[in-house]
Amino acid sequence: MHPTFRAALAISTTSIVLVPAGWALTDRATGSTSPMAGSGVETSSVATTMADARLDLPAWQTIEIVDVDGETFTLADFIGTPVLVETFATWCSNCRAQLGDTQQAAAALGDDAEVVALSVETSISADEVAEYAADNGFIDIRFAVMGPELLAELADAFGTTVANPPSTPKFVIDAAGDATELLTGPESVEDIVANLRAAGPPSTPGTGDEAGDTDITDTTHG
Repeated sequence: MHPTFRAALAISTTSIVLVPAGWALTDRATGSTSPMAGSGVETSSVATTMADARLDLPAWQTIEIVDVDGETFTLADFIGTPVLVETFATWCSNCRAQLGDTQQAAAALGDDAEVVALSVETSISADEVAEYAADNGFIDIRFAVMGPELLAELADAFGTTVANPPSTPKFVIDAAGDATELLTGPESVEDIVANLRAAGPPSTPGTGDEAGDTDITDTTHG
């Protein structure tokens, strides 16, 4: 028996009933009913809140993107997790150097952050970008080719520099879905890690979720 049910059944004045929205606790003395944690009532409320939040997001955050593995996503899908978005071109040497540091940061952060690299070469194939990522050892970054609509929306939101790969454009979306201004120029592994940790959800003291030292290992190869 699930521990929650066993504990609830041990209370003689309380019974568990199944209501259309999920499990609920009913007080036999008063007849009052309240939803249990994890019930459909709470799930429905959270889903409604998240749906409402997406309505307030900028267009570039809700445009569908197909990564090089064929999976469709939007940048809004990662709300709750900090995201680094970096634009690049396969012919850009500055991009390759920056992505090397970005790869190390992504490997160090693991599931604590999402790292997305978007090609400004809208006519390049996904297979070409996948080969580029594999050849350079960028295994912890999610690569995709931008469509013209997304590129135009990003340029409108962040300026035309976002489409200038040699300036190594990048921005961070925090866990709440808010984006920083566009950042350009080289950024170290340590700075990338620090910026993404700072953009994460607040940690709860004593839970082991506090930011600590990060083991940074070079996983790229030339």
